Amino acid sequence: MRLRRARSCPLEPPRREAVGRRLSATAARCRRVLCDITRWLSRRRRIAADQFLRGACYGAGTAVVGLLALWLQTR
Repeated sequence: MRLRRARSCPLEPPRREAVGRRLSATAARCRRVLCDITRWLSRRRRIAADQFLRGACYGAGTAVVGLLALWLQTR
């Protein structure tokens, strides 16, 4: 049975005889992982900003309705 290894950047440097091709494949793999992480973070940041804006709008609407109700009670 063959086991698949996880795709990750190796912690130890490559051996001298396999420096050329293996290093470029490792660098490409690390670059792809970094790109995926960056994309994931940018998507989550946008979602967090959208949720913050939505919460601020709901809060402002609640404040306006509350002030309107208070004004109607005092009249």
